[in-house]
Parts: sequence; C-alpha cells; structure tokens
Amino acid sequence: MISVRTIMKILFINTIKLDKNGITTFILNNAKFLAQTNDVSILASNEVDSSIRNILVANNIKLIRVPYRKKKPLQYFQELKQIIKNEKYDVVHVNGNSATMSIELLAARLAGCNCRIAHAHNTVTDHAIIHNLLYPIFDVSLTARMACSNAAGQWLYKGKSFYTINNGINMSEYVPNLKARNSIRDKYGIKESEILLGNIGFFNLQKNQEALIPIIEQLDKKYKLLLIGDGILKEKIEKIVNDHHLSTRIFFSGNVDNVEDYLSAIDLFVMTSKFEGLPFALVEAQASGLHCIVSDKVSKEADLTENVQFVSLNNDDDWIDTILNASKNYTFERRVSALNNVQRRITDKNYDAQKNAKYLENIFKKLLE
Repeated sequence: MISVRTIMKILFINTIKLDKNGITTFILNNAKFLAQTNDVSILASNEVDSSIRNILVANNIKLIRVPYRKKKPLQYFQELKQIIKNEKYDVVHVNGNSATMSIELLAARLAGCNCRIAHAHNTVTDHAIIHNLLYPIFDVSLTARMACSNAAGQWLYKGKSFYTINNGINMSEYVPNLKARNSIRDKYGIKESEILLGNIGFFNLQKNQEALIPIIEQLDKKYKLLLIGDGILKEKIEKIVNDHHLSTRIFFSGNVDNVEDYLSAIDLFVMTSKFEGLPFALVEAQASGLHCIVSDKVSKEADLTENVQFVSLNNDDDWIDTILNASKNYTFERRVSALNNVQRRITDKNYDAQKNAKYLENIFKKLLE
C-alpha cells in the first residue's frame, strides 16, 4: 500500500485500439487531469496516431506500446506482466467491454499490482463464448469494478457492487460555432435550407450505420447524412450508398480531430446502434445542443437533457416520422439560445470531465489506503 500523499503511479490500458473512439476519449480526459499530480502511463497495442501522441507529450503522459494482443495474446500477456512488474504501478486501470479484460488483470495480479480495476464501457459483447470462458479468471483477477453507466455495470458485474464513472466532457469545447458550421457545410455542398443528420462511430455491426441508408432513401431530398468515423465496415457501407445512388446525400468524413466543429454543422444527431453502454458521441451531441434520435437499444441513462428520443430499430417509418417532427421547428439560432440550459443539465448530472477525473483520483486513493 502507498500513502495517499504519495504520487500515484497509474497505468491506463485500452483493450481496443487507442484511436478516435469513446474509450480512448475517456482515458485521455482522465489521464490529462491525473498527470498534473501523478505519474501516468497509457498502454496501447496498436500504432498510435500522431494527434494522440501529441496530446500525450503535451500532458506529460507516457505511451507504452505492446503489440500482438489479438494475434499473439500469450506474448502480449508476458510482455505486459513484465512491464507492470518492472514499473511497479500502484494502479492498473483496464478499460474494455467484456471479460477479455482478464488478460490484463491477470497479468497485473501476477506482476504484484494490488489495485487492479476493470472498467465496463458496454452492455453486450461481440465475443460471448470467450467472455463466458474467461469470466471466472476475470472475476478473481480484479480488485475493483467500474462502469460508464449503471446498465454497463449491471451487465458485466452480475449484481456485484461497482463505481459508476460518467463519460464526462469539457463542456466549453462543444459550443456551436457558426463559422465552423458554414465551413463544413460548404465542404459537402449542403445548403442552409437543407437538414443535415449526423452520426459518429466506428463502422461495425454494433454501430449499425447501414440501418440509416433506407431511412435517408425514403426522406425528402433536402435531408442529408454525414457519417463520421472509420472502421471495418466503412467500405461496405460506401458501396451500398453508391449502389443506391445516394452519394450526393450521404457523406463520409473519416476520423476527424475537430468533432465539435462537425457537430456545429449537423442539425439532428442519429444513432442506430444495436447496443450501447453510454456512448461519448451521444454526450457530445447533447452538449452541442443537438436533438438526438437513437435506437431503443441505447441505455435510457443516456438522455441527459430531455433532447433524446428512443426509436425501435424494427420500424423505419417511426424513424422517418420522428426525424420529420424533430426537424420541423429546428433553427440553429434556437439551438444556440437554449445551449446554456442544456449544458447546465449535463453538468448537474455529473458529466463534467474535470469533476469526474477528480472523483476517479479520489477512488484510486481510497482503494490504495
């Protein structure tokens, strides 16, 4: 054990790519704050983008690269165990979606770390068989449980107690900007009289962007869609868009560093996910004052502002009606004028990044006492 007055040595681990995704955003937001007074490292198993590397350098956060997690898990496990043993971390904080976090947690246990935290970021896993096989190891290898939402924690921890750490954001970054709005809409040829729907997420089965294509196809031509992100299914969805002759109405931005500017350009946020914990993108969209239309598979906890509507994935007509009704009275000016009230609601529900990072630091100290 260490004294709570001593600088903590903390290792954050992302079990998916350290890239432009919600788990990475969570880790970076907390690491930046904690690194002000502690020794903080982040472990990644992928080649990290230069923009993220620059953030780490600017905030005195160490990056540790251990490849092979998927292709050579045993080699990954051995290297990780040795790193944790050599560096003598006080806290190993593992972020993921399932009991596959047992790889990192067991490595930390065998390396002698006494504070081993699992942090749940979803309510379902794509790897159910492996999840079930590894669950007993997972359950005995952790010393504390955390989750991004009550739903995520209840799912992963099966009734055992856990801390909820909200996916906080820096509210001031999401104030809609008219100059950025016009610039991005001009880039894609979107008129002010047209309605731009937006979606942010990794292109995979979970995020289910493909479900938006028939909805756009049935809406009036003044409705356009901007898909922000990258991923394994992006090329497939691009092909479907082209095959349906929708390339003048559905646009792909790829990954972006200035997501707040893209949110300024959007008029309605849509999310057709098949399952979610409490997605960062949805918190960001609400903080930007957007009305959000999401699938009923998204946790109801995600409605922080009363600006979120939940719609079944089984009925395109319901999506179309909801989009039409939500866009009927929308203006950018009304959105901006309501922003202070909207952001206050988010802050009141404890989604401020700095407050949450301080809360996380206090939990770490408590666990080390």
